[in-house]
Amino acid sequence: MFRKIPSKVRDTTVFQEFKNEFSPQVKVLEGLARAFLDRHAKVIFSVMILLIVASFILTFFVLKPTSGDQSQGNKKGLNAIPSDLGGELSALQELSSRAIQMNELKTQIERIISQESISKEDSIYLEKAIEQLQYFNNQPKEDEH
Repeated sequence: MFRKIPSKVRDTTVFQEFKNEFSPQVKVLEGLARAFLDRHAKVIFSVMILLIVASFILTFFVLKPTSGDQSQGNKKGLNAIPSDLGGELSALQELSSRAIQMNELKTQIERIISQESISKEDSIYLEKAIEQLQYFNNQPKEDEH
């Protein structure tokens, strides 16, 4: 039942097989659609024009945007944020800023270390950057609270 049946033609694709299998039904549907469109061409065209005009009228005259109401709704939505979520968002923001600072420090350290000779300013910066990295690594994580 699950045995693979090899095709006699090597260049046969799944799309070609579907086309061969369902082409009579597709041709019948195409014929029906073409006959329907030919019989009712004026009605279909009129409905399309009517929909375009109705859309224009609704967009510019009936449904006016109320930007003031939207901003008030957004403010109400922001005020509805629970206080626990606000604390979590600030903790997430702090973690992301810490990660960005650590990444910047690591790239600067790698840039300085890759140089053949290090100037006095670079060595001072390197010491401070390593101290900052150690500080970031030793800070308690937000999960441990």
